[in-house]
Amino acid sequence: MNQFDNRRRRLLVAGGLYVSGGVFAGVARAGSSETNAQAPREMQIHKVRELGLEIWVENQPPWRTELQRGAHPTFIAEAPEAHHPPAVMSYSSWPKERVAEGAFATMARTAITRASQNFGLNVAASRALTILPAKHASLSGHEADFVGTVQGVAMDVRIFVGQEKGRFPVVLTLYTRKGKIHHLEQHVRRAWGRLAYL
Repeated sequence: MNQFDNRRRRLLVAGGLYVSGGVFAGVARAGSSETNAQAPREMQIHKVRELGLEIWVENQPPWRTELQRGAHPTFIAEAPEAHHPPAVMSYSSWPKERVAEGAFATMARTAITRASQNFGLNVAASRALTILPAKHASLSGHEADFVGTVQGVAMDVRIFVGQEKGRFPVVLTLYTRKGKIHHLEQHVRRAWGRLAYL
């Protein structure tokens, strides 16, 4: 388990984080859909070639980011210590894969069901999930919210599996303390709503 994993475990189990800077591919003001009453939010922009994605991450305050390499790379963004509630977003993709439109719904539902089991749901509970159509940025797909566990702690979890027509599938995951996911809706809108293919 690396230092980032240890830090994430502390976030989830104890709610405490060590804050350190991330590597930024760029910074932008995200204000096109903000209301006039709100100042535009500064966002980090990461062009993650391994995933074939441009990922927008909160920068007020800066979220810590890391690309976990290996058999299948995963980009992780984690809320800083002062952030309430603590949260982790992860991004995965399959740049070499293409899923036909007619088969995508079944594939997405299967992927969500299996992924939910990684968060402690048993087979029966994962099959009983309410999985709904969803859209983030140019990606259309399916999404489920449920209560799972991370390191033995109850967590609100959201998993989205989507793709743009003719492009590769993407999996987005968010988890936070149980009962707190509604506090992150604007974070999801700003981050997942601006996700783009490179």
